Amino acid sequence: MRENTLRSRSLRAFILASVTASGLAFTTCAASAAIDSTSQIVDRQDRTVEAIQSDTRIDFVPPLDGNPLTREWFHNGEASYRISGPNAQDWSGHITVGYQVGYPATVNGRIRFQWYTPDLGLDLGGADGSVLKLNGLIPRAGVELEVGFGPGIQTFECTGGDVSGAEGFIRMSGFHGTVTGVLGQTTIRPFVRVISANGDAVYTYGRLWTI
Repeated sequence: MRENTLRSRSLRAFILASVTASGLAFTTCAASAAIDSTSQIVDRQDRTVEAIQSDTRIDFVPPLDGNPLTREWFHNGEASYRISGPNAQDWSGHITVGYQVGYPATVNGRIRFQWYTPDLGLDLGGADGSVLKLNGLIPRAGVELEVGFGPGIQTFECTGGDVSGAEGFIRMSGFHGTVTGVLGQTTIRPFVRVISANGDAVYTYGRLWTI
């Protein structure tokens, strides 16, 4: 039990440290997009905190490694938050984008999940319209888990960042993911989580995408 807890903590720390925004753009300006899912809570200061997924598109492709146990996809879309109510501009917190991955069985009780893009960049948009772009080159991040022989559902937090103000969004373009070691039909459900600085949290889950 203690080993599993430590592995979970290490996984979460590794993911958030390794991937800031592969193929992402972050801004605090308002966005116009087709909403796929949304959820909200009222925090301790009587502000409404809303998590939103928009323009989500996941395209499954034949696996590049030719392995029949690999599922591969590209993800485009937008994850955003919106705050309304007293002192909404003073709100601060964290936004996270991730997946739930469901599968009927594994080959040897282990799966490997990877995500990457060729370039790593982060666009920070200010209220005055200025943009600071930070470029890096971290082509891939991933983790291998002991999950048993299935069926099972695993949750992966892929990217996120600290946010503040009344609204903002992360735009994903060509975000690339693979999962290896699964047998049968595999289902992916993207999610967005927004947590305020005092710990109030809201999740919104998108539709199921199946291969």
